[in-house]
Amino acid sequence: METITTRVPEEIYQDIKRIEEEEKTERAEVIRRLLSDAIKRWKLKKAIDMLREGKVTLRTAAKFAGLTHIQMLDEAGAAGIPINYSLAGLRINLEVVKKEK
Repeated sequence: METITTRVPEEIYQDIKRIEEEEKTERAEVIRRLLSDAIKRWKLKKAIDMLREGKVTLRTAAKFAGLTHIQMLDEAGAAGIPINYSLAGLRINLEVVKKEK
């Protein structure tokens, strides 16, 4: 593991302390979880942006965001991004869903 040191505004520091107390966990763990969540959100936003701009395929966007193809399809739909979705693609996705159950 690497060590990162940073200065934060008082408000963020107080929020971290509040989470630490409420979650009954160490400050380092709180910060790790917050960073991890923020990175996941950033990756999803970046994947959606790249998909919207036509720079990547749905599968590439999903891999970048750390999502399954189906999850990325849902995220793209929620973001209003039209996806060229063929009957063959639907059949493949249905097989994947069957295997996941």
